[in-house]
Amino acid sequence: MYTMTERTEPKNGTSERRPTSRRRVLFPGLIVYGNGTFTCDCSVRSLSATGARISPATQQRFGGRIYVINIRDGSAYDAQVVWNKGSDVGIKFESVISLSTSTEVRFSRLKKLWLAKKTS
Repeated sequence: MYTMTERTEPKNGTSERRPTSRRRVLFPGLIVYGNGTFTCDCSVRSLSATGARISPATQQRFGGRIYVINIRDGSAYDAQVVWNKGSDVGIKFESVISLSTSTEVRFSRLKKLWLAKKTS
Protein backbone atom coordinates (compact mmCIF):
# COMPACT_ATOMS: atom_id res chain seq x y z
CA MET A 1 0.00 0.00 0.00
CA TYR A 2 1.37 3.39 -0.96
CA THR A 3 0.91 6.40 1.24
CA MET A 4 1.75 10.03 0.72
CA THR A 5 4.02 11.92 3.07
CA GLU A 6 3.98 15.70 3.13
CA ARG A 7 7.46 16.42 4.52
CA THR A 8 9.86 18.71 2.68
CA GLU A 9 13.30 17.30 1.94
CA PRO A 10 15.84 18.76 4.36
CA LYS A 11 18.49 21.12 3.08
CA ASN A 12 21.96 19.92 4.01
CA GLY A 13 23.83 23.16 3.50
CA THR A 14 24.73 22.42 -0.11
CA SER A 15 23.58 24.75 -2.84
CA GLU A 16 20.14 23.86 -4.18
CA ARG A 17 20.04 23.58 -7.99
CA ARG A 18 16.29 23.08 -8.42
CA PRO A 19 14.06 26.11 -8.89
CA THR A 20 11.47 24.80 -6.38
CA SER A 21 11.77 22.53 -3.36
CA ARG A 22 10.52 18.97 -3.55
CA ARG A 23 8.12 17.29 -1.13
CA ARG A 24 8.81 13.75 -0.02
CA VAL A 25 6.00 11.50 -1.26
CA LEU A 26 5.46 7.82 -1.96
CA PHE A 27 2.97 6.69 -4.57
CA PRO A 28 2.89 4.31 -7.54
CA GLY A 29 3.83 5.36 -11.04
CA LEU A 30 4.48 3.90 -14.45
CA ILE A 31 7.37 4.89 -16.70
CA VAL A 32 6.50 4.83 -20.40
CA TYR A 33 9.42 5.01 -22.85
CA GLY A 34 10.52 3.97 -26.32
CA ASN A 35 7.74 5.98 -27.99
CA GLY A 36 5.18 4.25 -25.78
CA THR A 37 6.41 0.74 -26.57
CA PHE A 38 7.85 -0.12 -23.15
CA THR A 39 6.71 0.38 -19.57
CA CYS A 40 8.25 -0.07 -16.14
CA ASP A 41 6.58 0.25 -12.73
CA CYS A 42 8.10 2.83 -10.42
CA SER A 43 7.61 4.66 -7.13
CA VAL A 44 7.53 8.44 -7.05
CA ARG A 45 9.70 9.42 -4.06
CA SER A 46 9.74 13.21 -4.17
CA LEU A 47 7.79 15.74 -6.17
CA SER A 48 7.83 19.44 -7.01
CA ALA A 49 6.06 21.58 -9.57
CA THR A 50 9.01 21.17 -11.95
CA GLY A 51 10.28 17.62 -11.42
CA ALA A 52 10.48 14.43 -9.40
CA ARG A 53 12.71 11.67 -8.08
CA ILE A 54 11.49 8.23 -9.11
CA SER A 55 12.65 4.70 -8.32
CA PRO A 56 12.08 2.18 -11.13
CA ALA A 57 11.02 -1.33 -10.05
CA THR A 58 13.82 -2.83 -12.15
CA GLN A 59 17.49 -1.87 -12.17
CA GLN A 60 17.79 0.05 -15.38
CA ARG A 61 19.12 3.38 -16.51
CA PHE A 62 16.87 5.81 -18.32
CA GLY A 63 17.84 8.68 -20.56
CA GLY A 64 16.16 11.18 -22.83
CA ARG A 65 12.46 11.80 -22.82
CA ILE A 66 9.97 9.63 -20.91
CA TYR A 67 6.42 9.81 -19.59
CA VAL A 68 5.72 9.06 -15.95
CA ILE A 69 2.10 8.25 -15.14
CA ASN A 70 0.92 9.18 -11.66
CA ILE A 71 -1.49 6.28 -11.02
CA ARG A 72 -3.07 7.94 -7.98
CA ASP A 73 -3.90 11.30 -9.58
CA GLY A 74 -4.48 10.25 -13.18
CA SER A 75 -1.86 12.57 -14.61
CA ALA A 76 1.11 11.96 -16.86
CA TYR A 77 4.35 13.92 -16.80
CA ASP A 78 6.12 14.48 -20.10
CA ALA A 79 9.62 14.53 -18.67
CA GLN A 80 13.31 14.76 -19.46
CA VAL A 81 15.70 12.52 -17.52
CA VAL A 82 18.22 14.75 -15.75
CA TRP A 83 20.19 12.20 -13.72
CA ASN A 84 20.51 8.52 -12.75
CA LYS A 85 22.00 7.75 -9.35
CA GLY A 86 21.89 4.25 -7.89
CA SER A 87 18.30 3.06 -8.13
CA ASP A 88 16.88 6.61 -8.46
CA VAL A 89 16.16 8.75 -11.51
CA GLY A 90 15.72 12.52 -11.50
CA ILE A 91 13.30 13.98 -14.03
CA LYS A 92 12.34 17.49 -15.12
CA PHE A 93 8.76 18.05 -16.25
CA GLU A 94 8.19 19.51 -19.70
CA SER A 95 4.40 19.36 -19.31
CA VAL A 96 1.66 17.69 -17.28
CA ILE A 97 -1.28 15.91 -18.91
CA SER A 98 -4.53 15.23 -17.08
CA LEU A 99 -5.41 11.73 -18.27
CA SER A 100 -8.80 11.77 -16.55
CA THR A 101 -10.00 14.70 -18.68
CA SER A 102 -7.86 14.52 -21.84
CA THR A 103 -9.61 13.54 -25.07
CA GLU A 104 -6.55 14.01 -27.28
CA VAL A 105 -5.82 10.96 -29.43
CA ARG A 106 -2.06 11.31 -28.95
CA PHE A 107 -2.51 10.55 -25.22
CA SER A 108 -4.89 7.60 -25.67
CA ARG A 109 -2.14 4.99 -25.04
CA LEU A 110 -1.14 6.73 -21.80
CA LYS A 111 -4.79 6.89 -20.74
CA LYS A 112 -5.28 3.16 -21.43
CA LEU A 113 -2.17 2.28 -19.43
CA TRP A 114 -3.35 4.47 -16.51
CA LEU A 115 -6.84 2.92 -16.50
CA ALA A 116 -5.38 -0.61 -16.57
CA LYS A 117 -3.11 0.15 -13.59
CA LYS A 118 -5.80 2.05 -11.71
CA THR A 119 -8.22 -0.86 -11.81
CA SER A 120 -5.69 -3.63 -11.13
